[in-house]
Amino acid sequence: MTLWVLGGLALAAFGVWWWQASAAAQRQSERRDVWRRWQASVTVAASNAEPAPVPAGHEAPADSTRAATPSRVPPVSLLNTRPVTPEAAACLVDLSDSLPRPRAVLTQLLLAGDDPVELARVVATDTASAALLLRTVNSARFHLTRPVSSVQHAVTYLGANLVRDMAIRHALALPAPADDPAAERANQRLWRIGYLASTIALAVARHQRWPSAGALSTQALLFGLGDIALLAHHPGLAELYAPDYGLPARVEEIQRRLALNPAMAAAHLGRVWQLPQELVRGLGASLTPLAGGPQQLAPDLLAPVTLGYFSTGLADVMLRQGSCDPRTAVDTLLGLPHAFFLPEYLAACGVSGVLDALAQPAAARRLNAVWASTHATGERDRPEPSPD
Repeated sequence: MTLWVLGGLALAAFGVWWWQASAAAQRQSERRDVWRRWQASVTVAASNAEPAPVPAGHEAPADSTRAATPSRVPPVSLLNTRPVTPEAAACLVDLSDSLPRPRAVLTQLLLAGDDPVELARVVATDTASAALLLRTVNSARFHLTRPVSSVQHAVTYLGANLVRDMAIRHALALPAPADDPAAERANQRLWRIGYLASTIALAVARHQRWPSAGALSTQALLFGLGDIALLAHHPGLAELYAPDYGLPARVEEIQRRLALNPAMAAAHLGRVWQLPQELVRGLGASLTPLAGGPQQLAPDLLAPVTLGYFSTGLADVMLRQGSCDPRTAVDTLLGLPHAFFLPEYLAACGVSGVLDALAQPAAARRLNAVWASTHATGERDRPEPSPD
């Protein structure tokens, strides 16, 4: 009798295992189907679009035509933001207490969107923002033949999107890591990624004819807010932001050290600083595509999180490859582990033809101008040398 019972239990266990394995295989097959459909849309767009002009000295690598293949699921388990553990809560309070509050003009900048007239008015009313803008645009990296003397002229010359991004960075008043060259390099790299991501997001949002393209662009700019803030307060994290350090490993290590992650830090700061609620919610969900599919997101967060995650990842890859070449960067990004779920997100919110969007003449000019101004040395990101 006992043998019959044991046999029945074993058969039941085998049945459960078989059902779970079959369901997992079905999900994997569906994911591959989504990948193929979205990859096909990328290929069609690439064949129909002229490539964005590449600045001299930034030619694409020789393997730019290789086909991307999906990588395995990244083994990242994101910490829950509710409830926050006592350890994480203490770290978050310490973080917000250690950082200066943003300048009052930040709220107006976030509401100005990409309207050049309104943006120029907002920047001009804040003396410090106007002075910083004029000092930046007249710096050597822009190679002006004649100085720019007004905010409106600067907006006309640089474009409303880049001016807004620069003004938002200044208004946030986040201190750069002092006396730590590695942390300072990581800070500058994060802001370069933000500027490029904002430009990419604006081009894709306009191509999709989504409303509030400027707000989506701002969301992409601030996708790295948690990283920048954590780096300012914990310069020892700089090693995790070296160009050869992957996103899954970085998030896992930060969670291990601090019991929180950059998305939690960004959302906490957004609440303390009373940033717009939709922006705070988007920042809090910014790492969701790293660990699961789009069904985890509220419908109103799908577009901003997807666009921010995609644009930030693409900007990061462009800096790594040292080339303002979206075609190669898209192909590379879609083959990375942390982009495993990305095709599902892009398909879920109907995004296609990103290469076509970035190859539009106006978008290509903006992207190359931002690349030139934020990556003036033209040198490819390289891993930090190993200490001997």
